Amino acid sequence: MSKLERIDLFDLKSGSIFALFLFFILTLSLSYEYYQFSNLKTFDDPLIRASVIDQEVRLIAEKPKTSIKFRLENGANVRCIMSPYLRDLRGRDVLLELQVGKVTFLDYLKGFRSRGLIYEVYPSLSLKEQWYRRIASAHDDQSMKELYGALFVATPMSQEFQTLVGAMGLSAALSISGYHFGILSLIAYFFLRPSYRWLQNRYFPYRHGNRDLFWVVIGLLFLYLWILEFNPAMVRSFGMIAVGYWLYDRGIKIVSLQTLLIAIGIILAFFPKLFFSLSFWFSSFGVLSIFIFIRYYEHWKPWQIFLALNIWCYLVLLPISLAIFGTFSWWHIGSIPINLVFNIYYPSVLALHLTPWADWYDPYLVKMFKLGEIQSVYIPMAVGIGSIFLAFGAMRWKGAFWLLGGLGISTLGSAIYQIA
Repeated sequence: MSKLERIDLFDLKSGSIFALFLFFILTLSLSYEYYQFSNLKTFDDPLIRASVIDQEVRLIAEKPKTSIKFRLENGANVRCIMSPYLRDLRGRDVLLELQVGKVTFLDYLKGFRSRGLIYEVYPSLSLKEQWYRRIASAHDDQSMKELYGALFVATPMSQEFQTLVGAMGLSAALSISGYHFGILSLIAYFFLRPSYRWLQNRYFPYRHGNRDLFWVVIGLLFLYLWILEFNPAMVRSFGMIAVGYWLYDRGIKIVSLQTLLIAIGIILAFFPKLFFSLSFWFSSFGVLSIFIFIRYYEHWKPWQIFLALNIWCYLVLLPISLAIFGTFSWWHIGSIPINLVFNIYYPSVLALHLTPWADWYDPYLVKMFKLGEIQSVYIPMAVGIGSIFLAFGAMRWKGAFWLLGGLGISTLGSAIYQIA
């Protein structure tokens, strides 16, 4: 019996109609954002409630200053420079006076910088910050507190530690993303399936078990996304999972450029601020690299796909990553086997944080990060942009697939040569 072939969702005509629908949604979303922006600009120095998302002491003009990122109650992000003696306010709500006289609507969407003055600090902590403090209390080393905060509740790492993690090629693994969402989905499904199967066999055998469980899991993921305060990379992941399953359940082809563009279009139509999020575009490009590989090698055995896909994604993302950030080290090459081991490490450390032994891995990780180093390399931005164009071409032509892989290998060789 031949396997049923999955189809594309849209042809040219229906795709054009859907694009117009998304444009209509985008227009409504931007209109609402402009309404919020107009309210903010009613006064040049408005008082507005805001949540402290990130706080770090940095050297600015050779002087220590506190850099604070706020999320305003209307959803906009703003960064202010304040006194270095300010106490830790992460996870708290404050009453903030902002200077917004020169802020444009584009600045508002992108996130802007402004002078700010805190008038009042509200005592309650956000649920995300409560989780972070409980996780951090299990660790003595500051880098471990930052690592697990980023890994479990998407709290920002310090600039210094983030640079080190990037130079070691571990940013994708240690900063919460769709990859972690996928692992959490499998864990939730694994534990929910036995109970649901018993209920299904006893009370509703006519139900589609996998479909019901999916919506339970997606509900849990949305709750987690809400606690993480709608982290951009996670919003993309959640949207891809929801849209992907909805299409798959209706016999629509999943591994296609059309599916990816549909998911990205829907997300941007409802959340236009994500257009300016670098993490959103990096995670989307990561999904594209996965689609490219599966398009040509889905017939391989699962363990072969698992091993080769990690190497492939590393090579595809390397040109644009180095072109933007420009940090590299010998550890960066070792990130490929480390990312493979991460599939075992993440569930195990998640379980350990439910026990008194949450710091079991800490001595080994601290030693690893102490051995890490940061070196600068130069990869032209044209190379990074070229990898993006080749990735789109690789969804259709295998020649572009091989050129894309070759570009990744050449970039790796250039980076090694520069630090050798």
